[in-house]
Amino acid sequence: MANFKAWLKSSDESSAAELARNCPGVVTLLLKDHKAMRQLMAKIKSHRSSPALVVRSFVALEKLVISHMAAEESALLRHLKVHPKFKSEALEGWEEHRIHEQIFQGIRQLQSPERKQMRMKIYCEILEHHLHEEEEDLFPNYRKYFALSTRKKDGRKFLRKRLETNIGTKRVGALTA
Repeated sequence: MANFKAWLKSSDESSAAELARNCPGVVTLLLKDHKAMRQLMAKIKSHRSSPALVVRSFVALEKLVISHMAAEESALLRHLKVHPKFKSEALEGWEEHRIHEQIFQGIRQLQSPERKQMRMKIYCEILEHHLHEEEEDLFPNYRKYFALSTRKKDGRKFLRKRLETNIGTKRVGALTA
């Protein structure tokens, strides 16, 4: 795991061999992102958070969710949607991701700060439901039916896509050592 942490800090091509040997499975990485999302959602939903903190936390959450969705689709859902056992769940997840994108667009278009913050909090409830479904249904079945080598290979794909789509933001979730 120490070599994996070094790879995350450098993330250069010369350490790709380190990533190949020491990368966690994709579910472990997905769960790290879920934890980071929940931390941001707690700030958004807290009655103690100032309006400015709510907005900053939501902006960070949106960036994380967008990067996470791209990586999850690339590393996991793309091949699960053609697997007979997982096709329905994978397609549901894919479509839920499109709904998340539409919600983000709608929130960005709102003019009223009060309505915007209320939608941000409601979005957190929707996201929590999505995370819960993945953690309770999809991830345990994926771990059961796919070999560790496949899960690690998917983890490498996930990390590469997360790094690629995490432009201009600090590293959180799966991108932390």
